[in-house]
Amino acid sequence: MLGVRLDTELEERLAAVARTQGRSKSDIAREAVRRYVDLHDDAYRREARRQSTRASARASVEDVVFWQDGAAWR
Repeated sequence: MLGVRLDTELEERLAAVARTQGRSKSDIAREAVRRYVDLHDDAYRREARRQSTRASARASVEDVVFWQDGAAWR
């Protein structure tokens, strides 16, 4: 469970939207948080994928030789 404090103006605006839409303030807040998290989680994953792809592209012949030599240590 999560409790959130809103300033008076934002709480009144939220209440007005909730009344207009026939929904609860909690329902609207839950949807807003879900959208925010989805947006930022997706952005984080895209950046991680971009960095991984970039790092893979930088792999050099020396890296390949290093890992092949390491296999001989086993």
